[in-house]
Amino acid sequence: MEFYILINNVKQGPFSLEELASKNITAKTMVWKVGFTNWLPAYKVEELSELLSKLPPEPPIHTPPKTWLVESILVTVLCCLPLGIVGIINATKVDTLYYNGEYKEALYYSDQAKKWTTWGFFISLFGGIGYLFIIAIIGLLF
Repeated sequence: MEFYILINNVKQGPFSLEELASKNITAKTMVWKVGFTNWLPAYKVEELSELLSKLPPEPPIHTPPKTWLVESILVTVLCCLPLGIVGIINATKVDTLYYNGEYKEALYYSDQAKKWTTWGFFISLFGGIGYLFIIAIIGLLF
């Protein structure tokens, strides 16, 4: 039995089952053989189930979470030192955890860095506005 496969949308083949093993196919590789009406993903072709069971699963693909490091540094320097430092501490953990394969933990620390950085920014913003308001009131009174 011979199969055709699509690699980068280019039809290749025909290949025997033994030849397919060396073609680095995955469960999502599109396959066709005589008798099929359409191309099918390899995991839907019964004859390929044994071959696919010997392959490692595809790694999960996640985009790295935002670190918030730059924002945390800016909040620390320009606005609110204590909350900015907490943001920096959390932000520095994000990349290390992500590249060690600990995606959920990296996401947690990204959320923490965002929270502390955002709080620091808004506390400083409202504090600054309040300060200017008080100065304006004092200026009007005297």
